[in-house]
Amino acid sequence: RDLTAVYMGWLARRRQLDVLELSEDRIGDDWYFGYSDTAPHAGAIWVNGTAYRYAEIQGAYVRLNPHPRPPEGVALEPQEEATLLVERRHGIQHFLNTAPFPVANRLCAGRSNSSKPYQMRLLTQAGFAVPRWIAANDAAAVEQFMATCVQGTIVKSCSGLRSHVRRVDDEFLRRLREGASPAIVQEYIPGRDVRVHVVGDHIFPTDVLTSAVDYRFDEGGGEFRSADMPQPLGELCCRFAIAEGLIVAGFDFRVTPDGDWYCLEMNPVPTFLPYEMATGQPIGDAILDTFERPERY
Repeated sequence: RDLTAVYMGWLARRRQLDVLELSEDRIGDDWYFGYSDTAPHAGAIWVNGTAYRYAEIQGAYVRLNPHPRPPEGVALEPQEEATLLVERRHGIQHFLNTAPFPVANRLCAGRSNSSKPYQMRLLTQAGFAVPRWIAANDAAAVEQFMATCVQGTIVKSCSGLRSHVRRVDDEFLRRLREGASPAIVQEYIPGRDVRVHVVGDHIFPTDVLTSAVDYRFDEGGGEFRSADMPQPLGELCCRFAIAEGLIVAGFDFRVTPDGDWYCLEMNPVPTFLPYEMATGQPIGDAILDTFERPERY
């Protein structure tokens, strides 16, 4: 039901590859897996009674359901259902993290995105320019920081949950004074948005044509076109993604009118399909290409 997963399956079949579509809510019914900690390549996935040995599998592309469901026809109490979904996800997570073939992406990879302050420190240490920021729930500290930001400020969540980036306003400050949880307040950088997808050592920069603060949510959205970027910066993106254990990653940049590139964050589960459809960049094919070089992943 996920368009990106459907598209990746179509690309693979176009290469004459066999594709196993494994639905999370059908594990234990249509499919299951087995493995050995001492001989991982001896494991297999069984689909409707047919065994597919790990040694036969070139790679896996993962799109997890943000709202997983229990098996069809199974009625459970709310607490039992919650336990089932968590335990099942942990099992799939272990399977993907230990599979002896390339996985785009393993769930243990890119975990720094779960904490935006931590990831921004890693990005800075790696050599990226990152806009100044503060993580706080103290209104006085936030207002003091805001006074140093000539172009204004934006607010976003501290966690890895997808959130609407927006300008700091009186309503946000009021909630801080009343005892809100910490949030990231960051210096606003005027300029254009550039999404950079990297797949291994392939770099796909895309200009986002918009005037919105957050083109993902704001009215008007954005149009995409292929872009150029400084080669050393693109190579830095590739190195950072590989260090995070990722085959595919999405970097969000804001580029000033003077040509300064500021990295806002790195997404370890990027939905690349709208960018590929608009620009023709072969991001999906690049992912499949990595499965032919398993020694690197």
